Amino acid sequence: VVATHRATRSVAKKRHALRGSGVAPRVALSFPNRTSLAVQGGRTSPRVDVRARAADEKAEKLVGVDVGGTFTDVVYTDTATGLTLTHKVPTTPDNPSRGVMNGILELCERFGIDKGEITRVLHGTTTATNAILEQDGCTVGMITTEGYRDVVHIGRHQRPENYSIMQEVPWQDRILVKRRNRLTVSERIAPPNGEVLEPLDEEAVRVAAREFKRKGINAIAICFLFSYLNPEHEQRAAQIVKEEYPDAFITTSAGVSPMFREFERFTTALINTYIGPKVANYVDQLETGLANAGVGGDLHVMASNGGACTPLMVNEKPVLTVLSGPAAGILGAKWIGDLSGTKNLITFDVGGTSADIGIITEGQYEMANARETEIAGYPLMVPQIDIHTIGAGGGSIAYKDAGGAFKVGPRSAGAVPGPACYSRGGTEPTVTDANVVLGRLVPDNFLGGEMSLDLEASKVAVSKLADELGMSMEECAEGIITIANANMANAVSSRTVQKGIDPREYALVAFGGGGSMQAAEVAGMLNISKVLVPPYPGLLSAAGLLVSDLKYDTSRTEFQTNDSV
Repeated sequence: VVATHRATRSVAKKRHALRGSGVAPRVALSFPNRTSLAVQGGRTSPRVDVRARAADEKAEKLVGVDVGGTFTDVVYTDTATGLTLTHKVPTTPDNPSRGVMNGILELCERFGIDKGEITRVLHGTTTATNAILEQDGCTVGMITTEGYRDVVHIGRHQRPENYSIMQEVPWQDRILVKRRNRLTVSERIAPPNGEVLEPLDEEAVRVAAREFKRKGINAIAICFLFSYLNPEHEQRAAQIVKEEYPDAFITTSAGVSPMFREFERFTTALINTYIGPKVANYVDQLETGLANAGVGGDLHVMASNGGACTPLMVNEKPVLTVLSGPAAGILGAKWIGDLSGTKNLITFDVGGTSADIGIITEGQYEMANARETEIAGYPLMVPQIDIHTIGAGGGSIAYKDAGGAFKVGPRSAGAVPGPACYSRGGTEPTVTDANVVLGRLVPDNFLGGEMSLDLEASKVAVSKLADELGMSMEECAEGIITIANANMANAVSSRTVQKGIDPREYALVAFGGGGSMQAAEVAGMLNISKVLVPPYPGLLSAAGLLVSDLKYDTSRTEFQTNDSV
């Protein structure tokens, strides 16, 4: 019998320990019946009440920052005065930390906030996700058990698409570690109790470490058979590699995912190694930038399981953050559901490049099954909220495909060049351009008047596609919206109807920059009668960061023999 056990350690439950360690407990936010407005620096800003969960909790000044594909959202809240301020700045794809810094510093300057008094910065990042999706990680080296270096290539002989003869197998077509960089050593741990069947060849490990150092490969994954039963060999190998190559980023498979199924565990370790140096550099750069700018408080990063974690944990296990931003959106939607007394929710987060769908039943969000979790086609065995993402957002590009069909997405204009109406060099028609043409967005009042949209540029972009399709500009714009909404409705259906869930018994929570614009039609397609649109829907993910706990989930596999069951 094989049993998988999950233990969750919620640090926020130990408030007495947190006070001594400088880690702040979770704060519960609540909107009043009527949203009040506070005038700061000549500008009108939203103000909402904030209540601490217990009277003795320390008042805090919190900042939540969520980096999206197009915009970076910032939410500031003072738990003592009940003041909440919001701000948006363009995302800086070349260096997302610059956009984060710009957002925080601009908000503080505009509203007269003392940045040194900020007690905590909570951050949702897409750095890990983008590194995987864009194949922008580092060169990886692997040390594994002799005779098993091709486990990560062979996989399970599963075909991602059963009936396609032109399919792509991600772990073979986009390999995480080249075969020449998979080195083997003699060792063997035996089930069911993890006895050492063959000792580790330490000299072979040293030789492998020296080879990687000679090649300049500074990200190394150590993946041995059955290490989830006994990590002794992996840990010793990591020590040896560190001795020989102190600057290397090292991952052990049992350290990241101590669960059975070698292919999935090895791949998870490789992903952690592949993105590790880039994510660690990003977090270090952001933490240092905040300190140098005089921003007070500790930095915490949202993890895929719905909890915040420290920079140290992110640097060790960056794979925990692959769904950082979307996870914060789920928490924000759950918070809105709690305030409205609605327990069954379909979360509908539409941003600039994608739409994220999640399910909350009886007030509890669903955790993904470890056998079903994946990123960019690679299996990923880490605790994470069940979130389904499709390439449909405000920046999704409409086009006529090779067969003459009218398509929208998944390719996106992103933040740069962005939709045509942004006047940043974009010329292709997007969902946002269609909304501008149809009058659903007011060109002179975008981002609260901080940004103007170019109506004529949108008309030119949409008209060009309309001419190709033989329809009027307005018909083409309406078609773009309808197709995008149909794609989103199909995504919701795949997470509900196809899993035996009746969406008519749920409310649709619309947020993100484009969620509230598309929600009514999507709800109509699915016969959903209730749509919740929170105040400031474009910043709900950033607000969701502020209602998160400092939490770590650990899962491991334990063998139980018949005589011990």
